[in-house]
Parts: sequence; C-alpha cells; structure tokens
Amino acid sequence: MFGETLPTSLTGSMTMRPEIDGGIKRSLVGTRVLMRLAVLWLMVFCSGPVSTAFGGVQHLSMTPPDPAMQEKVRAALAKLKESPDDVSAVETLLAVEPNVVESVGTNESFSNGDPVLNSALTWSQTLQPAEVLTACLEKGSTEAVHWALRQIVWKKHNGGFDKESMERLQPGIRMALVKPPPATRAQAVRTLLICLPSEERKGFLKGLLKDQPDEVMAAAVQALANYQRQIDPEIEAIVTRWLTTSEDPLLLDTCCTYWWLVKSRSEPEVKEAEISAFERLAGHPDTTVRSSVTRAVAAVATPAQPRMIAILLRLSHDKDALVQSYATRSLRNADTPAVNARLHELFATDQPQELRAAATETLGIFGKANLPLLISAANADKDSFVRLRAIYALRVIGTPEAGEGLAAAASQDPDEQVRKEAQTQLDWFRKEHLAKR
Repeated sequence: MFGETLPTSLTGSMTMRPEIDGGIKRSLVGTRVLMRLAVLWLMVFCSGPVSTAFGGVQHLSMTPPDPAMQEKVRAALAKLKESPDDVSAVETLLAVEPNVVESVGTNESFSNGDPVLNSALTWSQTLQPAEVLTACLEKGSTEAVHWALRQIVWKKHNGGFDKESMERLQPGIRMALVKPPPATRAQAVRTLLICLPSEERKGFLKGLLKDQPDEVMAAAVQALANYQRQIDPEIEAIVTRWLTTSEDPLLLDTCCTYWWLVKSRSEPEVKEAEISAFERLAGHPDTTVRSSVTRAVAAVATPAQPRMIAILLRLSHDKDALVQSYATRSLRNADTPAVNARLHELFATDQPQELRAAATETLGIFGKANLPLLISAANADKDSFVRLRAIYALRVIGTPEAGEGLAAAASQDPDEQVRKEAQTQLDWFRKEHLAKR
C-alpha cells in the first residue's frame, strides 16, 4: 500500500520518497551486482556509448580515458593523503561527475572504462571525516559546500560525529544558510535540522518562513508539516499562494506534502479554490507534480468529493505509468460505481504488471463485493506480483471464502515465493479467525 514516506524535496534526495528525517542509504549490494551485470550485457551486445541508470546506480558513458583529467585526479588523491582538508583537491574530484554533489548518499556512480576516474567517484561517495567537511563548508565553492552538507546528513545516519566534530561543523552549516545560492541554502536547512536538538527544531523552522528564498521556505514548510502535523495559519498562507499561482515543481510538491500530511487530515472540507488548484495541477507538465497530486488528494477523494475522485480517475489514465499506479492506489477511499468500473478495466486489460497490482490492492480495500475476482487473481493470474497483491487483499477481507483462496494459493501456486507468502497470510488469517470465535 501507500507507505507514509516523505517526498524528495524534504531530504534533497534524487530518489523517490526517501526516509522521513532525511536519512540517506546506499543501494543494496545485490542490486549493485545485478546492475553491473546489466551494464556488462549492454557493453557486449549494444554498440555505442552507454549512459543510463538502474536502481539508483548511475553508469557513466564509456568515453575514452582523458590523460589530462587522469593526471589531475591522481594529483588530487595524492594531495588529500597529505592534506585531507585541501579544498582545491576535493573540488577536482567532485568535478569528475557533478551529479555526485547532489546525489551523494543516494546512489552510486562509476565509470565503465576508466579506473582512475572510478577512484575519484569512489572517494566522493565515501564518508569523509569532519576536517574535510569543515574545510569545504568554510572555504569551498558552492558545489563543495553542497556536497559537504549532504555528506553530513549521510554521516549522521551512519554513525554520526562525536561532540567535538559536530561543534566544528556547526559554524560552517550555519554559514551555508545565508551565503550560497537558494538550492544549497535549502540543503543547509535540511542538514542543520537533523543536527539540532528536537526541542529547537520548530523555532528554527518557523524563523525561515519570512524573508527567505522560496527554496528555503519550501524546505521549512515540508519539515514543519512532518513535525507539527497540524494546521498553521502562517504556513497555510504560503501554501495557498503557491498552490494557486506557482508553476515551480519544487513549490508545488511542497504544497502537496502539506496537504498529504496536514491539511487533508485536519480539515475534511475542501474549498472551491483548492479543488480548482488540484484540477490544474493534474495537468501539470512535470511528472513529479502529478505524482504528488495523487498523494495529496487521496484522503479527500471520497464520494462526498466527486471532483477530487475525478482528478484521480483522470490521473489513472496518465501517460506516466508510475503516476497511473499512484492514482489507482489513491482511489482507496472512493468506492463508487465509476471507480469500480475503472479498476476492473485496469485489472482486466493488458496493462503493466504494477498497474494491475495497484488495481488489485484497491479492489481488495473495497471488500467482499470483489471477492470472486480476488480469489481468481490469487489462484490463477498470469503475474506472480498480482497474485501476491491478491493474497494480501484476501487476508484483509477475512471471510471463510477468502481463507479457502489463501489455502489454495499456499498449496498450488507454481511460484515458491507466492506459496510461502500465501502460507504466512493463511497462518495469520487462521489466528485472527479463531480469535473471533
């Protein structure tokens, strides 16, 4: 189902829906191995340069090694062994792949054919000591400052700093709140936020809601939405302005986050201007905005709000497959004939596996009326992923017929993983069923 994780702009991550408090984690080792095998396949069977991304692992294009750059990298690495706080050497390594500055801690980049450049990429994506980060914050370029801020977040969630190191870093983090361009200042907000004691966070964030660039205010609004979870008139005014007038994806994602975490849970009544704003955003050219809309309106897309349901039905036809699946899951509170008809259409047609699974989940939430379809899906659907989603739905429905469907899947499914999960859900079903007797 929809996990309650926060969107990209709260943590500054490039990956979708990262950890709530700004945590950044590396890709799994198994994923890295699979991705490298994929690159090897492309190198062998596809001609020409390769530049693509798989599961957060970015593979740089296979370009011929540049001797001049290789020499710069060697010199920079040697310099850093002697003087770890040499900022110019750090900036040389960061220049090898500029995307690392923004994505460090969320992905892994490597070159397909240049081991020297790989050494630079490895260094920039490895946790660095406080002396390196302090030097970058105090004397580095905007890129070095941004990289250091993300390194601090990463380090905080992988062991942290001792008290002395944290005290050395604080002045540089605070300086990054005022000097660099807005995007880096917004990252400084997110970085300082996780370094502050919890009792100081609200006051710090509230102080950023006036006389700040929009990017900085957006970082503060998103964090306050997460920590407060209640209507705030000052934030409400900012969100209303952005929601009705802005075209900036960052600001609109912030509005949607506020709606998702606060507004839709605090005030079930929706104003005409707000409905019109979301109808506008459902046609926004940016995919992340349309995706955010599905999350924002899910709680208020009920039979009492047919126009909100219409927004999600529209997005269930979106050109982007992820937006389609998010919209389909967000219809979970909209048990109407039109929605049921659309879900059956998505399930019955030759749709992508993920979309069919999303329709299965939502039909399961709607309950017993869909029991025959879900039993059939759990026992006979062509996609194992769809069968798994149907199994979870049967457990939720919990009738004796649903239990029979789980038992059949546990004993007869051709996929071992599906059989094991069906047995797990069946065991829980039996415990719950016996407890009701």
